[in-house]
Amino acid sequence: MIETARLITPQGKMIELAPEIYRQIQDLLDRQPKRATRSMADQIIRDTFGKYAGGDSLTAAPLAERSAERLREDAKIVRHHG
Repeated sequence: MIETARLITPQGKMIELAPEIYRQIQDLLDRQPKRATRSMADQIIRDTFGKYAGGDSLTAAPLAERSAERLREDAKIVRHHG
């Protein structure tokens, strides 16, 4: 007996797929580049920070604030799941 795979769309709709079609979709998704992690994104921001500006940075305070916010969010996740 061949079962169908269920795919849930971002809109919440369920689509039933034959196993072979599901495997083909999974292969396509596996070949796509992975999304940057938070630490990778933060490192990119640090590496390029002020690189193209000639004066005082307009983003230093918001970046520091967002970094602190992410640390608080991560701490909550760890406490919740830990």
